[in-house]
Amino acid sequence: MAKLVNMRGLQVFISDIRNCSNKEQEQLRVDKELGKIRKKFASGNVLSEYDKKKYVWKLLYIYMLGYDVEFGHKQAADLIPVNKYAEKQVGYMACSVLLTEKDEFLRLIINSIRNDLISRNEAFQCLALGFIGNVGGQEMASLLAVDVMALVTNGAVRPIIRKKAALCLLRLLRKAGPDSDMLAPDVWSVKLGNLLEEQDLGVLMAVVTLLLGIVSRNYEGYESLTGKLVKLLERLKNREVSPDYTYYGIASPWLQVKCLRVLQYFPVPDDPVVSKGLEDVLKRIITGNEVAKNINKNNAQHAIVFEAVALALAMEANTELLQASVSLLGKFISVREPNIKYLGLENMVRLAEVPAVIDTIHRHQKSIVATLKDADISIRQRGLDLLFTMCNNQNVRDIVDELLKYLEIADFTMRDELVLKTAVLAERFFPDLEWYTDVMITLIERAGEFSTKDIWHSTVQLITNNDDLHMYAATKVIEALQRGAAHESLVCCAAYLLGEYGRQVQSVPLREQFGLLQERFPTVSSEAKGLLLSAYLKMLLADPNDAQLRQQISAVYERYSHFMDADLQQRAVEYQGLMKQPDVASRNVTAMPKWEKRKSLLLRRMAEKEGEEEETQQKPVWLQEDGQEVGSPTAANAGQLHLEGPTPTQPMDPQGAADFIGLDDDTPVSNGNTGAAAPSPTPPAARNPLEELYGTPEPAQPSAADPFATSGGGAPQGPPSSPASAGSAEPVRPIGDINDWFRKLCQSPSGVLYEDNYLQVGVKTQYQGSQGQIMFFLGNKHAAPLERIIFVVPPQPQFQFQLAPVPQRLEAKQQLQVALRVTCVSSFPDVPHLQLSYSIQGQQVAHNLMLPIVVSKFCTPPDNPVPKDVFFSRWRAIAGPPQKVGERVTRVTPVAKGPVEALLSSLNLGPQQGLDPEPDNIVAVGTFTSTPPGQPPQQVACMVRIEVEKAQRLMFQVTVGSSDVNTSAALKDLIAQLLARI
Repeated sequence: MAKLVNMRGLQVFISDIRNCSNKEQEQLRVDKELGKIRKKFASGNVLSEYDKKKYVWKLLYIYMLGYDVEFGHKQAADLIPVNKYAEKQVGYMACSVLLTEKDEFLRLIINSIRNDLISRNEAFQCLALGFIGNVGGQEMASLLAVDVMALVTNGAVRPIIRKKAALCLLRLLRKAGPDSDMLAPDVWSVKLGNLLEEQDLGVLMAVVTLLLGIVSRNYEGYESLTGKLVKLLERLKNREVSPDYTYYGIASPWLQVKCLRVLQYFPVPDDPVVSKGLEDVLKRIITGNEVAKNINKNNAQHAIVFEAVALALAMEANTELLQASVSLLGKFISVREPNIKYLGLENMVRLAEVPAVIDTIHRHQKSIVATLKDADISIRQRGLDLLFTMCNNQNVRDIVDELLKYLEIADFTMRDELVLKTAVLAERFFPDLEWYTDVMITLIERAGEFSTKDIWHSTVQLITNNDDLHMYAATKVIEALQRGAAHESLVCCAAYLLGEYGRQVQSVPLREQFGLLQERFPTVSSEAKGLLLSAYLKMLLADPNDAQLRQQISAVYERYSHFMDADLQQRAVEYQGLMKQPDVASRNVTAMPKWEKRKSLLLRRMAEKEGEEEETQQKPVWLQEDGQEVGSPTAANAGQLHLEGPTPTQPMDPQGAADFIGLDDDTPVSNGNTGAAAPSPTPPAARNPLEELYGTPEPAQPSAADPFATSGGGAPQGPPSSPASAGSAEPVRPIGDINDWFRKLCQSPSGVLYEDNYLQVGVKTQYQGSQGQIMFFLGNKHAAPLERIIFVVPPQPQFQFQLAPVPQRLEAKQQLQVALRVTCVSSFPDVPHLQLSYSIQGQQVAHNLMLPIVVSKFCTPPDNPVPKDVFFSRWRAIAGPPQKVGERVTRVTPVAKGPVEALLSSLNLGPQQGLDPEPDNIVAVGTFTSTPPGQPPQQVACMVRIEVEKAQRLMFQVTVGSSDVNTSAALKDLIAQLLARI
């Protein structure tokens, strides 16, 4: 480096750059110099090594200034084989800065690097090892690893070479891939054991770092090194090291930290001598720590202590040692130093999961609560995590009370997590139900906009399932409303509770309860207004003799019967009709049933928030570097569908078949609750209450052009009194287009599969990965029973079906639920079918229906946009048919880009913006998943490109590409059929 002073041209160039007064002058000077260097390199004249070195130094300086250097790489590589140190040094330095591990130029110099590795010149060896450690990739790992290993284990070379070689070997190990057998455990466990007995601490530090990289991938085969590491720790604790490696009286603290971290990957030693020695070392570290005045010494000591605590926790040390760790950490969380306090809280969170020390942690509860008021938000968050972890049945009251107090002054960035964790603690450890009710209503009241639907949903579920809480909960929400609480979550909770149980609160008349709710009505969302309208109707039915209440509620319904929101308008109109017919209302508006027991909504939301589900999912097929579209053992759970719902075959109350299509997963099967007012298709199991109210005559049979007319918004088709009345020779026909219903179900999770004058079959589906559940709703619309019912899904090799048993008889006005679980085993060219038949008073009806189990149901859109280079590399890799197929679609009417993208989204394909160079074209991608028996899920990347004729937008070219023939063909046919009918 000293010879750079003699490079006058380089000195002049640097001086000129420093003298530039603005960016433009610097740009001109750099461009001039780059042009000069390019001209020199491009000329046919042979440059001297001095000139090459000078120009490469200039390129390096220009690159350091932030300018792109697109040439000179070969000239820099040509300097590496030179036998002079100055030229070789600049060659290695320039290549390490300008080149990457995948650069083609590296192949030109691999042989020169190897020559430097095996040479006897230590300076050349250091340069080569430094270069490999910074730029080495998979190719270098396969070609140079043996030479690097030889340097690591060669005791004849100087320690500086062995240190660099060990770290260089770690780089090559990481680049070789997880399945590489570069370092065989049976060989290298012995070699590393010998290296751990070295006297030079620099070599030991590098070797332990290498060992840490090895065991972090797989510790098996290296268990014998545990004793060597324990002896090394004992040596360090006894300060048997040279003064050069002593830091403020501590023997090589960084090496101690590395050793403790490596030991965390191993199981508890089987050798009692080694185990006893390790416990003694940990005890000396944890109990022998003293606070020093020098901050640097404190930092070194604390680094060792925290690793020792982590190791004691990992090896499940004795209770005495863990309790000593808690006591030490309790001191740390009380100090003023924020870093120490943060680390103390973080480690105590891990210790709080050990039941043996939880009582010791409770002694520090006051200090932990005090961290919630720390100025550092990261410390406040760790304090919240620790309180959440240490909470149990004994201290839940104190901790939840403190969290509710802190909620009033907490930062907005923390309130979302704080509210959720407080709700989870109250739900998990509540000492009594009244305490739980008080806490949840107070939480909803104070949380405001941070109180989500899941919180008040969970609250009303628990209250609904416990009869003793009904009046108490209603009283508490009334008190909250009287205090002025007006946030939407509390209003929704109050609307539900007062609508169901407000009549039980004798001290507050229903008229006054209505007034409290109506005061908040104008400020809440349309969804909350719909809930309030339903609550008003239940209040009126609970006290029908209150004329003033009836007048006030009627005025609200009258106003919203002309409201522009369709849902609110429908509710208001229907509820007005129900007010005039109390008998009909009493049969259709009943109390909410008890909720089914299922996984807590709050725990599920917390799992989603903390990313637990993402950790178990397979890496998206679009981002797999090897391009293999197959599953892996880690993805075995990704295709599992955890479905909750009614029993496989479950009859429903005739009045309870209010809305099979609109059922929500989190809504219990209702027996005629206010959900009937939702704008969903009216099922056939019961006569429409509005038809009964208004005396609507039976409509004529609808045409095939509007198959949902019967089940969508109007009254159901009235069946004839008997099949004979319609003529015994005339067969029973569907009242709509079956194919049209099928196409709609391909895009929607629910709808009608089949309907005639006697039977309606509704469908509600849910899919995840390669698994799905289809819930069929069979409704008898006739006054006579349906007999000899056959409901069969024939086997198909591409699927595994589990169909619940179906009774042969369906009583009059009865609805039945039948569950079908399906697993996609492989790609399929044709959709499965359903064989349906029944007999009605001697007349046989039979149909072979297509099930809406299409290829898109097992597709998943990518979570993030697919990179352009990834998409086109896969697109070009599929040359043509049969993996890449296309079809031209001609429409009668033009269609904009938005509806086409919406169609693709409904098919579980993710439209990608900016991939196609033509802005009018549409590109979408997805991942098709199947699960062969006994194997992990298999994934196939699907790519869709729709080219549009710009002038009239009547012609579309649909092209679908994937690595699977059946998937490409089925997806192309599905998109083409639906695109023609948007």
